[in-house]
Amino acid sequence: MADTAPRPDAELLDLAYLCALDAVPEIERRHIEQRLAKADPAVRQEFSDTVARLHEVMARVASLDAQEPPPELEARILAALPDAERPSVWQRRMRWVVPVAAAACLVIGGSVVADRIGTPPPAVPGAEQVHRQPDARTLTEPVTGGGTAVVEVSPQQRLAVLAFDGVAEPPSGRVYQVWLVPSGTESKPRSAGVLDELPSASRPFVTAFDAGEKLAVSVEPPGGSPAPTTTPITGVTLP
Repeated sequence: MADTAPRPDAELLDLAYLCALDAVPEIERRHIEQRLAKADPAVRQEFSDTVARLHEVMARVASLDAQEPPPELEARILAALPDAERPSVWQRRMRWVVPVAAAACLVIGGSVVADRIGTPPPAVPGAEQVHRQPDARTLTEPVTGGGTAVVEVSPQQRLAVLAFDGVAEPPSGRVYQVWLVPSGTESKPRSAGVLDELPSASRPFVTAFDAGEKLAVSVEPPGGSPAPTTTPITGVTLP
């Protein structure tokens, strides 16, 4: 029986995990961004969704003390991964993904691997953790076109919770993308995720951040962009 040919985009989608973990050097990240720009829109969307989901998991992990995963957890994760015949790059780099996925399983109560996390429930754990912090504060900024961006932030936890108030849906055929913009002029914005729906108080968008970064939102093509292509419609400087 003939072997099933691997998906041509499998390696690119596998690299979404490493990009979400900042586990690739800058020169390789730029190469990945170039490949994404030429990829099919559905591939870009899947890549962006994977990065966003893993960022959400890492935001939850960041709010907890480090925990040692049970020894059998790695085997469970590997068994749950799709496409048993992975490209060699996956096999070489799996050591980056497994420990983080294991930590993710601890945070979300036994669910298997970040790639399988569905839509968060109305009470998002990361948002609730920020709300309970004694240093939590709420920041607001107007949004171009109407409405307000409301960001609840915990400087100690390095977590930010974004919700829109009175903001319209993006134009047809476009999406909102969230960026974290470093304070240095030489630093480039990094994507925190593409918004599949408008974030609200009951279903907010949660992201980890570094001190002094600005949380910005721009309007982008479907699937998002490697870098902002439009002027942000709002920007909130995080403490």
